Amino acid sequence: MRVLNRRQEALVERERALLGRLADFLVGFGAPGEDVEISRRALSDLEELFLLVIVGEFNSGKSAFVNALLGAEVSREGVTPTTDRITLLRHADEPEERERRDGVLERGHPNEFLREVAIVDTPGTNAIIRHHEELSRGFVPRSDLVIFVTSADRPLTESERGYLELVRDWGKKIVLVVNKADLLGEEEKVEQVRRFVEEGLRSALGLSPPIFFVSSLLARRGKDATSVMERDALMGVSGFDDLEAYVHDLLDEEGRVRLKLQSPLGPVEELARRYRGAVEERLNLLEDDFRTSENVEAQLALYTEDMGRDFEARLSEIENIVLKMGERGDAWLEENIRLLNVRELFREEKVRRRFEREVVADTEKLIDERVDELVDWMVERNYRQWRTVVEYVERRRNARYDEEMIGEVKDHFEHDRGKLLRSVGATAQDVVSGYDRERESELLANSIQTAVARTAAIEAGALGIGAVVVALATTRFLDATGVIAAAIIAGYGLFVLPNRRRKARQDFREKTDALRRRLGEVVRRQFSTELTRSVEGMREAIAPYTRFVRTEHARMSRAGEDLAEIDDEVDALKREISTPDDDPRDA
Repeated sequence: MRVLNRRQEALVERERALLGRLADFLVGFGAPGEDVEISRRALSDLEELFLLVIVGEFNSGKSAFVNALLGAEVSREGVTPTTDRITLLRHADEPEERERRDGVLERGHPNEFLREVAIVDTPGTNAIIRHHEELSRGFVPRSDLVIFVTSADRPLTESERGYLELVRDWGKKIVLVVNKADLLGEEEKVEQVRRFVEEGLRSALGLSPPIFFVSSLLARRGKDATSVMERDALMGVSGFDDLEAYVHDLLDEEGRVRLKLQSPLGPVEELARRYRGAVEERLNLLEDDFRTSENVEAQLALYTEDMGRDFEARLSEIENIVLKMGERGDAWLEENIRLLNVRELFREEKVRRRFEREVVADTEKLIDERVDELVDWMVERNYRQWRTVVEYVERRRNARYDEEMIGEVKDHFEHDRGKLLRSVGATAQDVVSGYDRERESELLANSIQTAVARTAAIEAGALGIGAVVVALATTRFLDATGVIAAAIIAGYGLFVLPNRRRKARQDFREKTDALRRRLGEVVRRQFSTELTRSVEGMREAIAPYTRFVRTEHARMSRAGEDLAEIDDEVDALKREISTPDDDPRDA
């Protein structure tokens, strides 16, 4: 590039900063190496010669066109794909040739046009060797100007349309050359082909590039002609004069600088477009993931609420058993603590047996049955909730668009997210498949039994909860009858027995009521502990997924903001580059 004025130097510095920022963004985003390389290559290309890239199908006459443009036999010509590799043409004092490590053939030639412009002659857009076509595609983002050569006898083929779409997407300036125009003959045929090409470019690609009909063969002969008259005649009919005039005007010093400054903005825009689309798609997906997490949390909250409500109903059944036993005990004391039964009250073992038969009755069995039902119910509900979590995550993992998402940008996001969902699903599935109902029931029953026994200061041992309750109730009964018997022995029975009986009934009711409440509190506390443990286990199972969603959502939001700032800088640079240099202080 020529020596730049202060304004242009400032623009170059801003472009360097922009390209550096884009490269940093791509690295931080986890973009594939080829995208990062495009941004870094654009940065280094700012210091290189103006790059003119020639593309088109094989047998469209690209090599002949290059030779006609340079007026020398620089590229090999033929009816087969003679350009089987990328050739980079540079200025050199003597013809020279070397093969670079990247497979590009670099040729030097003493041509004045090449002093300011390097030309890339590419294999055909339908190259036989796919690697060479990929390499040539890699030169498109680097180009400062693309001359697309199509053949007049087969203009604008499907593969050429696809390649032109690539050029358009990278935001490159295009000049379309219809070569071998001499084969068309009549002007009418030329106009037919022109309309076909213009319509195809406009309708399929939204492009309206300048189009030149040329004959490279006639232009090459004209430039080799020995007489001025013959040269002028051949160059006139070849159409090359108009093309060369356009190219030379376009590539004067100011034009080359402007195109060179505009050149990296195309790749920046295209990469920003791709990653902006990826960010938007991922944010939409992550919003759905957020809802998935929220739905799971809502399910767990509803599960906790339902369990609490249903538990209270089941617990009331257990408490009612104790309540009914208390009512029977109260009636029994009223009926049996009388002067007529004084002798009976001293026969402790007999009284105990009667009390157990008439008051306790099947209380122990009923309490144990209800507790067992409570335990089985809780274990079953817990298992079903785990299955719900498994199925919900599995549905999320198998969502149709997960596999089809983001076609343009490939990095670790999809892999990491899919792997994480599989891991979360597998963790929950392992819990479900390994869920041992009997063991869970045993652990829960033991925890409740131990808690009840500990509260009652009774060694749990092999006792059931019902046995613990009965033991406590019987103790209450013995307390009451013991006090009454002591009063009778003291000789006060006749006078105090009614009061003692009333007091015994009151004490028995209060203590049995306290027992019922304490049993409810202990079972409720153990239930709450086990329910919390279960729900927290489910939350913990999906926690990695939830953390990933939050982290990625924050990361994608920042990425969207970064890309918006990059877009704003591109727009600002475009406006300033297109503004003419009319300030003499900048010269």
